[in-house]
Amino acid sequence: MKRYLSLVLTILFSFVLLCSCSKKTDETGNGLEKYLGDYSYSDPAICMVYEPVEGEEDGDGNPLYGIQYRKITDLEGALASGNTMLIYFYSSMSTDSGPITAAVEDLAQEYNGKIVVLMLDAMEYPDMMEKYKIEAVPDFVLKKAGEADKVFESVSYEYWTLNDVIAWLNSNGIV
Repeated sequence: MKRYLSLVLTILFSFVLLCSCSKKTDETGNGLEKYLGDYSYSDPAICMVYEPVEGEEDGDGNPLYGIQYRKITDLEGALASGNTMLIYFYSSMSTDSGPITAAVEDLAQEYNGKIVVLMLDAMEYPDMMEKYKIEAVPDFVLKKAGEADKVFESVSYEYWTLNDVIAWLNSNGIV
């Protein structure tokens, strides 16, 4: 009987170990985990990821989700991942980008599963600014696999709101 119990426990332990090792480790659900690092609010390249907020639960003990800022450790890899991405160019030198960034967080949460939102500091990525011919920030670039990248061109608006960005996304097939 002891031998049988020992055999059953060994098989059960092996099964549990096998299952836990084969779990999907990409919390983002979009294959970007290998390009992301720790949480950061100050790195020049950040991905807004909708994931569980550490230590926060609802009344039933279920994790609460929200937008987390994750450092991008391999920007080229992330951009080449094939995900539909909205790149939000901002300037770390600007003191009034907070409300826009908060609105972009809402956008990232609302469009979770449809687009991945990247934040790039224009001061650190002048080559990307030049590539997309971005003259002023904030601005947005939409990258869709198999299509030409599209620029919001905020400089062409006298005044714009997040609703204009949403309309632009909708006109480019992001509904």
